[in-house]
Amino acid sequence: MRPGAQPPVPGLPPKHPEGAGFFPPGPAPGQGYFYPPPWYPGPFGMPGPYYGYPQPGQTGQIPIGPGVGGQPGGPAAPPGQPPLPPGMPEPGTMPPQPVPFGPPPGFMPPGYPGAYPPEMQVPMELSSLEEPEFESLTSAESSHWRGDFKWVFGIITALCIFLTLSFAGMYRVTGPGAAKQVMTPIITNATQVKKFVKDNYQELRSKARKSKSAKIFIPDIGVSVSIEGTVISSLSSDDLADRVITEAQRQVYQQGYKQSLPMKTAQGAGEERAKATCVTILSKMNKSTHSTLFWPIIIFGVLALAFGVLMLVFSRGWGKALSAGLAIIAGALVGSLWLRIGNQFIWKAGAAGTFKPVANQALRTMGSMAVVYFDIALAAGAVVLLVGVIGAVIARKSRERVTPFTDLKRPEEAVVGGPPVEPGMNGIPDDHDSFFLQE
Repeated sequence: MRPGAQPPVPGLPPKHPEGAGFFPPGPAPGQGYFYPPPWYPGPFGMPGPYYGYPQPGQTGQIPIGPGVGGQPGGPAAPPGQPPLPPGMPEPGTMPPQPVPFGPPPGFMPPGYPGAYPPEMQVPMELSSLEEPEFESLTSAESSHWRGDFKWVFGIITALCIFLTLSFAGMYRVTGPGAAKQVMTPIITNATQVKKFVKDNYQELRSKARKSKSAKIFIPDIGVSVSIEGTVISSLSSDDLADRVITEAQRQVYQQGYKQSLPMKTAQGAGEERAKATCVTILSKMNKSTHSTLFWPIIIFGVLALAFGVLMLVFSRGWGKALSAGLAIIAGALVGSLWLRIGNQFIWKAGAAGTFKPVANQALRTMGSMAVVYFDIALAAGAVVLLVGVIGAVIARKSRERVTPFTDLKRPEEAVVGGPPVEPGMNGIPDDHDSFFLQE
């Protein structure tokens, strides 16, 4: 027996070797271990707290043998302890629990998967420690269907932007001022209006001398043009022809082309195609066409805006600006490239023939007017894309990223006055205490 140890009391169990603390029946727990709260599945219910065990604050050895506490068949109770009433269970024992009439309602233990509905947040003390970290990592991952919808709406947005810019370019070309720049060279070089005016110049001047204040009708030009005699008398043949061509262009734009202008003769299949192009341009350049083109701009513009909003809904963070910039550039790039290629390689100046140079000049003029909208859209898309790229780079650089084992790689560069570096942290074993280095 160790010095200072007390002899065992007869009739009482020996104290636990770990000390005088209380332990439930069964193997003693290890150091630092605690029992989890009891959970009794149905149909048995949960017993009362501390049933058959000492209450909080009660100390001392708990007798667990049968017949203890004044019951028959056992030793006498310790001095000062009253005898137990008849039928009272002995300390340290638990009688069988009665089975209830019906099984109690089942419940999930706190923290168990499924114990909380999806819309309810699990308390932090009941969730695992790594759950918030993994949740933050997985929250940034987008599902595949979001990316698919983003691309679908982005392509539709780019197509609507292309159609909007195309109709906007044609709307500008068919305006009164732009139409005059396109139609006047065609009437001058592809029709015989100027030739007929020069042929009738002397006759017109003689009529103007007889009646200076009267309006004289210009014959053989296909449209009804009348000019005062004083004006005819003051103009040369070339100036009078230009005045008549300007008036003819105004009437064709206001009333539409009825194919009444005397066209020159085409020689060959290429000239016939060029002549048909000139006639088509004259027939489309009018006030009615200009008013009609306004509604497609509104319709496709609203569609581009609607699908663009849906594209942004399925984008995340700075990807919204990137998606918007790419959609605008994709919608404007095709039209800009096509018009520039046409001006440089297809509608060349100086082509041989009568109608080819006229048609190419008209197409170049129309292309140079329409390409402005595509260039503006390209610039706007580039700005939006640049903003998205810069924002994404700044956001990525601003995130706090801790490189693992940084202090293990280069502990020599620790700040002066900082925490001391433990031996062996630089990857080289510390042999100061080695037997072979001792003197």
